[in-house]
Amino acid sequence: MNAIGRRLYEVNIGHPQIAPREVVRELLSEACRAVEGHKFSLQFLWTEWEQVVDAWQLESWESYRDVARLGRKTRLQEAQRVVLWSIFERVRLPLKARGLVTYSDVFGRVALKLREIAYPPFEFAVVDEAQDVSVPQLRFLAALGAGRSNGLFFAGALGQRIFQQPFSWKALGVDVRGRSSTLRINYRTSHQIRRQADRLLGPEVSDVDGNKDDRKGTVSTFNGPPPKIMVLDTPQEEATAVGEWLSHRIREGIAPHEIGVFVRSAAELDRDSRRG
Repeated sequence: MNAIGRRLYEVNIGHPQIAPREVVRELLSEACRAVEGHKFSLQFLWTEWEQVVDAWQLESWESYRDVARLGRKTRLQEAQRVVLWSIFERVRLPLKARGLVTYSDVFGRVALKLREIAYPPFEFAVVDEAQDVSVPQLRFLAALGAGRSNGLFFAGALGQRIFQQPFSWKALGVDVRGRSSTLRINYRTSHQIRRQADRLLGPEVSDVDGNKDDRKGTVSTFNGPPPKIMVLDTPQEEATAVGEWLSHRIREGIAPHEIGVFVRSAAELDRDSRRG
């Protein structure tokens, strides 16, 4: 998606100078130190910038004051938002002065350009993994579809939007209410794994716009061994248990390249790879 946004930006606007994440974080760190009398962590500031200010392309104090911070766990009084906006202004203005843009800027400017041109670059768009679409990307897609009947087709899992900041698709110009259908045959997950995973979500999932996904009646096409759930007290015990499990699988004849190990985040990779 970023590649398409960048290409359309280059065709219609010019070559974008994308701001490296390291530059944005450094500006945010400097602003955090420059504004005194607050207790916001750098991590909080980064997520607030990325998920609210930059995502929604907020360019004024009034827009930040009034924005609905859906999914953000920390509630903010107006006085706190005043302090935060003074920090974010110290990020926005240097980026603008250097001619740097974020991908949110890219999609926002391309969306505006698409509304001005007579013929869109694409007549139809099929979007897979739609639950991962961000605010600026959806705003771009809404402009691309321009209200044309069936101009946009989305395939995704509503239940997986728990990993994405919640926001209203309808408010951004994409209304799928009453136009969606659920696929109920699972071809890639065994019955045993699917049944275990189903315990993480309720029988019905809904989003901000009221779209509902009734998850009852889903079936898998094949069986497999039941998942083994282990609750361990320390990282050491976890690494030992996983190592032993991997050793057993290899002795059973499973090739190492056929095994995948998943961890919560990239921060966990180094800890466990050293025990490999």
